[in-house]
Amino acid sequence: MAIHITMTADQLGRSRFAISPAQEVVSTVRLRADHPARHARTWYARAQALMPAGELGLLEALVPADHNYAPDFLTPPPARSVATIADQAGIIARTSPDDIERQLDIGLRGRPVRDDVVALFGDEETYRRWRRPAPEALERVMADGPEAVAVAAAKALQLFFELAIEPDWGRTTVVLDDDIRRKSDLLASRGAVAMLNDLGRGMVWDGSGLVLDRPYDVTVDWADDGVLLIPASTHVGPVQFTVKCPEQPAVVYRSNGIARLWQRDSQVPNRALADLLGDTRAVLLTELAEHQSTKELSSQLPWSAPTVSYHLQVLLRAGLVERSRRGNRVVYRRTAIGDSLVGT
Repeated sequence: MAIHITMTADQLGRSRFAISPAQEVVSTVRLRADHPARHARTWYARAQALMPAGELGLLEALVPADHNYAPDFLTPPPARSVATIADQAGIIARTSPDDIERQLDIGLRGRPVRDDVVALFGDEETYRRWRRPAPEALERVMADGPEAVAVAAAKALQLFFELAIEPDWGRTTVVLDDDIRRKSDLLASRGAVAMLNDLGRGMVWDGSGLVLDRPYDVTVDWADDGVLLIPASTHVGPVQFTVKCPEQPAVVYRSNGIARLWQRDSQVPNRALADLLGDTRAVLLTELAEHQSTKELSSQLPWSAPTVSYHLQVLLRAGLVERSRRGNRVVYRRTAIGDSLVGT
């Protein structure tokens, strides 16, 4: 059984990438303190410490740790390449009451049974067993109607992001942008199939479209503009699929390079190098084994972009780094002399 997103190669070529702050919140809440990514555990711990218990409790009620369904209205598709949390929270708050009701019906026991969902599972009993009880925190908000659910969910999700994730969002977007750039390079050099295979398990291209493993059968035949590809630093497991006709189908996958979000150490790795250059320049030179921009370096390290730029200019004049342009990015990398100093 599977979801089959039928499309031509030309339609696949119209696919686009986008970054979703709301997706980072939902994927963090789903696994809570047991998330395998250290930065996600840090975000969740911040939320526990800083958020009112009722608002965090509502998010946890909507995104259960012990069930695989969370309402899609919590992760609206980004309308631009990097959505803002304010944009997405606004969309969530304006979700139609009918849509809220439908998505709550899908996953919660005691609510109306949807015939179209029963059809996906094959029989009503299997579907009923799959649903979960409504947590008390969610029942309290549902008592005020679907509009209240939308507004409360939007407020809680935005607050989680602002308190827990926003302090690290700059360097997180650098990691996600780098993943998109690598995927785009792979698409250009080896083709769409190679790029899709790099997204993760659970999805393949079968010549007539994308096939995603699921416990039910669904055919999506309106992907005229391809799919929306969303890298997430907190996603775990097979690629995730969301769809609402006639919107562009969205596929969420785990970004590469997320270890950079917690394996950042601004301690000087080479004391002799620091004695020669100073701590800041020694760290910068050590980081520049690969091409990186001022923005990328400042997102990864505890210094502002102007501070990083100043020290890069010193290293550049000394011949320890070189500067080049890649598209619209100005990037720096160690020279051979810089390599020999770091290696000493």
